[in-house]
Amino acid sequence: MKSTLISMLMACSTVTALAQDHSQAQSAVDSTLLIENEFVQVVRISIPSHGKTPMHDVSPRVVVWMADAHFVDRYADGTVREEMRKAGDAEWVSARRHAGENLSDQPMDFIAVIVKRAQPGQQ
Repeated sequence: MKSTLISMLMACSTVTALAQDHSQAQSAVDSTLLIENEFVQVVRISIPSHGKTPMHDVSPRVVVWMADAHFVDRYADGTVREEMRKAGDAEWVSARRHAGENLSDQPMDFIAVIVKRAQPGQQ
């Protein structure tokens, strides 16, 4: 249980990476900091319908999907993956460099949980 929660918390680094990129494509992405302390950062991210994110680095994190999503991920090595998620899905996202595109007519809405460091006595 603890390892699952820690994994979920680490999935949120995308928000930090996106917030650091000030390109025009990035400006449409809405991110709201929900919780931050010395251990974790939790951010809600919304990408508008057909919105794109620029190539950026993502640290390991947990992503919890708040709405159904249909998107394309493009990776630095040239790999392209079309993906679909359902509201309520939760997944581990490994560190990567990627760009994204929301293929849906609806906003892409998810929560990213990024672990900064483990609490003392827990691993």
